[in-house]
Amino acid sequence: MSSGGKITKNIVWLMFDQVFILVLQFAVGIKIANYYGAELYGKYNYAVSLVAFSSIFFELLNSRVIKKHYTDENFNNIVFNVNFFRNTMAGVIIFIPIILKFTIGMNSLLFYMLLLICLDNILTAATYGIENFFEFKLESRRIVISNNIVKIISYTLQYIGMLFGMGIIAVPAIRCIGSLIRMGILKFQYRRTYLSKLANLEKRVDRSLLYKIIDEGKFLWVTYISFLVYTQVDRLMIKYYIGEAEVGIYTIGVQLSTILAILLGPIQNSLFPKMMELYRKDYKEYYNFYLFSNTLITQFYLIVTLISILVVKFAFKYVYAQEYSPAIGVYTILAVSIFVKANASLQTGHMTLKNITKKSFYKTLISLVINIILNALLIPKYGINGAAIATLITQFTALFVIDFFIEEYREQAIIQLKSFNIFYLVEELIKRYRARKER
Repeated sequence: MSSGGKITKNIVWLMFDQVFILVLQFAVGIKIANYYGAELYGKYNYAVSLVAFSSIFFELLNSRVIKKHYTDENFNNIVFNVNFFRNTMAGVIIFIPIILKFTIGMNSLLFYMLLLICLDNILTAATYGIENFFEFKLESRRIVISNNIVKIISYTLQYIGMLFGMGIIAVPAIRCIGSLIRMGILKFQYRRTYLSKLANLEKRVDRSLLYKIIDEGKFLWVTYISFLVYTQVDRLMIKYYIGEAEVGIYTIGVQLSTILAILLGPIQNSLFPKMMELYRKDYKEYYNFYLFSNTLITQFYLIVTLISILVVKFAFKYVYAQEYSPAIGVYTILAVSIFVKANASLQTGHMTLKNITKKSFYKTLISLVINIILNALLIPKYGINGAAIATLITQFTALFVIDFFIEEYREQAIIQLKSFNIFYLVEELIKRYRARKER
């Protein structure tokens, strides 16, 4: 199969995964949100947001930098070391809520939810290296199959728990059960497909390898911290300024915006190997591929974003309970921020390939300060809509505006600006169609 065919097939599998999960979320997830109500649902998502900050430690090993180190001989050692590093971090993190509980005190329900979500972290971390390798090999179908099996089991158990009147603590507990099953499926596939072909299965902790990956990705790590802060701190600040019920309502808007973004991850993961291949081969060809791909993504998301806003405004009342209706305004604002992310979806891969991630630190620091200040100013005044506005302004500043003022990043900023040109896209599509017909 050609590289283009493998990329397309990989994107299709990842899209299927997202759409399938979306269907399950609408079939069961919405019922769960409506059943527990904004207050309890908000408490659960507050706990999820707190534990989400643990990925600051996980992302010391950047996924794209890891992929640059794979060879036919050493892939198993890299997978082992990535899994070891993440498991170690997750094992340390689970003690944080325990320490906090017995030092400063904590609500019992919140404590047990944090504990279970941290346990889920450990189970998920155990196969991250395997997932990264499958993505590198453009074999995301293996991840998709395990994800879908687990999601069916997980949502079914959550629905049964709801029918039997179980408390919201059942939701993170069932997440752990699902992650345990998923871990078993992924490990089985990896061993059967790849380890059976290796003559030497020696595994050792390679500190020099881990240090090298961390060093190469250190500036991307700082960038990730910024991203994590302005996608999670808003919920913490909403809880501080307004309350847990508003966290639940805001989370619904965020979840809907996540649905809009379902294609971005598959596209990034699937196009990166091709970008890496062209970058090493011919820069002009690489540039043209980057510009065309980014324009296609931008124009597609422009249309989809506008349609999605209209659909959500019309259909929301038929799906969610009335108490969640303020989430419509949140979604409308966050949908625009997803469009901004789509326009910048390939820039991290580009920066990684050109090894120009160093100055992303400045982007990160500026964006982080802007986001915290905007949340502090806008949430008390505009409520949950203020948090969404803060996210939009921060995304636009970090992913587009600042790049024009940094020489190394100006190229990607210009590509993103050119991506708004619909006439270029039409001309390029016609040219490619004619070239294909002539062949």
